[in-house]
Amino acid sequence: MAQLTFLGSCREIGRSGFYLEVKDESFLVDYGTKFTNPPTYPDMPSSDNLQGVAITHAHLDHSGGIPRILAQDEAISLFCTPATRDLCIPLIRDMYKISKGRLPFTNNDIARIHRQCQPTAYEQTTPIGRNFEMTLFNAGHIPGSAMVSIRYNGKRILFTGDFNNIESRLNPGARKNLPKHDIVVSESTYARRLNPNREEIEEAMVQSVIETVERGGIALIPAFAIGRSQEIMCILEKYDIPMKYPIYVDGMARKVNEVVVKHPEYISSPQSFERAVKRAHVVHDNRDRQNAIRKPGIIIAPAGMLKGGASHLYFKMLYDDPKNSIILVSFQIPGTPGAELMSRRKAVVGNREFNVEAQVMYHHLSSHADSRGLVDVLQNIPGDPEFYLVHGESESCDALAAKLEKKGKTAHIPEINQTFEV
Repeated sequence: MAQLTFLGSCREIGRSGFYLEVKDESFLVDYGTKFTNPPTYPDMPSSDNLQGVAITHAHLDHSGGIPRILAQDEAISLFCTPATRDLCIPLIRDMYKISKGRLPFTNNDIARIHRQCQPTAYEQTTPIGRNFEMTLFNAGHIPGSAMVSIRYNGKRILFTGDFNNIESRLNPGARKNLPKHDIVVSESTYARRLNPNREEIEEAMVQSVIETVERGGIALIPAFAIGRSQEIMCILEKYDIPMKYPIYVDGMARKVNEVVVKHPEYISSPQSFERAVKRAHVVHDNRDRQNAIRKPGIIIAPAGMLKGGASHLYFKMLYDDPKNSIILVSFQIPGTPGAELMSRRKAVVGNREFNVEAQVMYHHLSSHADSRGLVDVLQNIPGDPEFYLVHGESESCDALAAKLEKKGKTAHIPEINQTFEV
């Protein structure tokens, strides 16, 4: 019999971690952070007989504590796609810098990600220890994202990580026709919402950009560094924004672009992305930032909820001119500056409240499956698996469980550190 312990991401979004024990061996899937101050992590699992750890994708809520695991023993291997390996390193280094070292690992431990990684391609089955076999399937969430499938004791368990069944300008959709599984651990992020038609959202966003620059303004697009910034670049390339309006890319998105170019096999159209990268102007310093706001144009800059990063700098330069626009393109968590901006046209940035005169627009380009997409993917996994629902607010977990039970499925909602026999 095997035991599965849910270390985190239970009725919450953040600090994902799932610990599978079979006989005298164990395996870990994800070990992420939760964005408290300072960041918090799941409880530390035993490293005795730990055969390895897999990362579903590079976002910090799934990868941010990996150096802490690898530092326990140099023999612990990391399994993920090459793109995930190369994307999570700069993200974790940036988190370490921002936290001023108040993390349960050292800057040197971050180098272990590359040193101890065994890069793994999609659809490649890898034996791990005596009791496990692992296969990665495309999850369609961000470049390199994967669903992790583990075979043990004649059974198969799937950890979906974050997934999107819809193709975007950047990512192919998640792998269809998944093989038979006995257990599925699934995200439930958007179990209570339906995403609007993606092409309509793209067209509306481009229209907002065009209206802004044609009235002589600057369109600031705060966007997540991994995935969303690159997708915005591809959308602007697709809709052929006039060349007289420059497109600037700043912050962590610059480094991510360099990584994605090196891993073209993980995106929908490498040619389109290369054209988008060539079109964009890379911002290197404050002199470049001053140049970027001198004439009508488009600026893509993390962070996506205006919580920090280069988007803070541009916000302070652009907020008071009604010709400009701040175009939000992702879900804005309540309490973040982006959410405040949407609800009351004010935002607290850097301990100062700003009354915003710029236009504020919202075009949500989700990288998660919505309610319909979650059910469509999960109910069609062969083998009549049992479902364990995580990575969602409590109401989202409950909603997805109810939808699956209506389809005749068995669904559980784990609590933190709860262990199940699987």
